[in-house]
Amino acid sequence: MITRSQSKLREEEMLKREINVNIDFDEASREWRKNKNILKNGMYSYKKGKHNCCHIEKDKKCRKKQIIDSLYCQNHFN
Repeated sequence: MITRSQSKLREEEMLKREINVNIDFDEASREWRKNKNILKNGMYSYKKGKHNCCHIEKDKKCRKKQIIDSLYCQNHFN
């Protein structure tokens, strides 16, 4: 059985372990912006493709344009 003091020692050991994480935020930002249009006031919108959205509801197709690299429009993307 583990005593309280032993469990505290285990917690301290877990906190001492370091995880090396190397994130290139400039590259991540560039990749995130690839499929976006820049709007005013620091806002963005998704770039649209040439084809219509694949969402069908009550036997009616959505007539909005697809987001690039997706089958759906901005309304049905999530």
